[in-house]
Amino acid sequence: MPKIEVIEERMNNLIKQNSKEHEEILETIKIINEKLDQTFITKEQFDPVKRIVYGLVAIILTTVAGAIINSVLTH
Repeated sequence: MPKIEVIEERMNNLIKQNSKEHEEILETIKIINEKLDQTFITKEQFDPVKRIVYGLVAIILTTVAGAIINSVLTH
């Protein structure tokens, strides 16, 4: 019968150990999420900036292409 007590004790120790490891993993995930929130932005936050930059690049490229075409046609 002592084997059952030893097995039960080992099981309890494993449960305690896994519980501690689980808590440590959850805490690590929480820290990583906080760092990600501070360092990176979401797609929703970046979308207005992307639209403005793409619009400015389109205007600049259109102006350059128009100047080249105008230069070619006038000479």
